[in-house]
Amino acid sequence: SEEASFMKFYRNAIILVVVVALLAGAYVLVRTNKANRMPAETKQYDKLTDFISTDIESVTLKNKSGTFVIVKKDDDWALSEPSDIRYDSSVLSSIVVNSASIVGDKVIEENAEDLSIYGLDDPAIVTVKSKDGTSVTLEIGNLTPTGGGYYAKLQGKNKVYMISKYNGDKLLSGKNEIRTKQLFDITADDIKKFGMNRKGQNIFIAEKTDDTWSMAEPIKGSLNETSFYTMLDTLVNTRVVKFVDDEPEDLSVYGLDKPAYELIFSTEATGEMKLQMGLELKEDYAIYAKLDGSDEVFTIDVSQFSFLDKPLKEIVGIFAYIVNIQDVEKIDLTMDGKTTHMELDVYLDEEGNMDSDKDKFYVNGIDASGKDENGKQPFRKFYQALIGISVDEIDLEGDPSGRQAEITIDYTLKDGKMKVEYIPKDEHFYYVVRNGEYSGVLVKRKNKGEFGVDGMKEAYDTMMKFLDEQQKQQ
Repeated sequence: SEEASFMKFYRNAIILVVVVALLAGAYVLVRTNKANRMPAETKQYDKLTDFISTDIESVTLKNKSGTFVIVKKDDDWALSEPSDIRYDSSVLSSIVVNSASIVGDKVIEENAEDLSIYGLDDPAIVTVKSKDGTSVTLEIGNLTPTGGGYYAKLQGKNKVYMISKYNGDKLLSGKNEIRTKQLFDITADDIKKFGMNRKGQNIFIAEKTDDTWSMAEPIKGSLNETSFYTMLDTLVNTRVVKFVDDEPEDLSVYGLDKPAYELIFSTEATGEMKLQMGLELKEDYAIYAKLDGSDEVFTIDVSQFSFLDKPLKEIVGIFAYIVNIQDVEKIDLTMDGKTTHMELDVYLDEEGNMDSDKDKFYVNGIDASGKDENGKQPFRKFYQALIGISVDEIDLEGDPSGRQAEITIDYTLKDGKMKVEYIPKDEHFYYVVRNGEYSGVLVKRKNKGEFGVDGMKEAYDTMMKFLDEQQKQQ
């Protein structure tokens, strides 16, 4: 009946409530009893060192890499021993800060009889000395089996602790961790000479004279400044990724018996140096490297050296000959069987600022200083096209001797003369000859671009047309 069913449901519900209550009571009872048996603190941390870092006088590390003594020098931490390492002061500071407060995360054994189990029979030693003369010496052994920390103890005690891996790594720092990874202590301005060898063959040598860089070999001339200054900046900022081998038995293992690349540079302080590079570690974006005269091998980030395989034509100056207009007094342009004589007097105020309204230009004795309907000077437009003829190819084996120039530009400069000749090589290219010396570069005889011989001729025609119209209006 419905009444019987209801009573059965009601009885079961009562039983369920009682069971839940009993279980809850049992849980509370067990939890209370467990809490009563536990100490007030579930884990006791022992401070193995307890200093304020500013009160520390020195930290001495003795490990398989050697003995390293860190002391305060002026406002930075310095390495007093050994004295021949270029150290990273920020790394030394981190070691000191970490050594000031070392905590035993766990007690492994209260009174260890066999220290060799923990690598503490031949430990690394860390001595922290305070300015008040007190000191603590800590001994560090092996990594724990899980790799989460190091075994350690205080010197003279046999109570073995586990300290954190992070602190242990800091206190086990050796030569390769302490030394600076900044390879060179120079700036780009310090460099006087720079070049590159590729597979034993010289690609180029550039030299700086009076703060001006120019290519010296294999051709003489200007440099592509964007490409070149990137090389200098990359070199001076080179950092070691990893120190690999202090005394390699076989450099060929690293491809450094016959380096794939060499960056040659010199400064007044260092003289000539070579950064040599060997085998590339493509998965790590690194390359083995060393300095000429040293066998020490390290790796550097090869992705920073994107120019190593750059062709020469991307390193040389992008223009056949370029000169600032304010340094030019006269130009004699000979092409198409006639010579055009130009005189330039670029206005500069006392501070060296230009004012195009005060410039004076003459073409075959005619005033060419005027401006067109757009407020531009056709002479300046022509001049930009004249010096804007760009290099198209490198031809180091070329020989223009015995051939006649189709275009000759004689510059009379404030500090000398320059004669630039465009001599046909074939139906496609001109040799570029400067002051009678072949430059090693070619420009196209025909091109559709603005920076070429056709662009110069077009700007010349526009200028001459402007002068003709100007003459007719007078």
